[in-house]
Amino acid sequence: MDFSKLSDRERLIAEQAVQTLRALDKAADDAPHGQGLACMEAAIHDQGFELLRAIMTSTASARSEAQKKGSASAAAATAGRTASSKHVRPGRC
Repeated sequence: MDFSKLSDRERLIAEQAVQTLRALDKAADDAPHGQGLACMEAAIHDQGFELLRAIMTSTASARSEAQKKGSASAAAATAGRTASSKHVRPGRC
């Protein structure tokens, strides 16, 4: 992939993906013994879903027909709250 040919929108999403990866790496590195997977899952809930919402919002915003059907960011935020509210984070991550 030639990163110099990415659009501004693509560069922003790529940067957010790298930030999410770094948060995941940090969660894995900082996790107490035996809690690595749980801590990485918590990082995905904190960072990964936000990245997916940003991608969905960016994609919908780039298309005028998608905006006619309502706010993508509001729908994504509602969906994200529903999914993440079911997750119980380990207390030690």
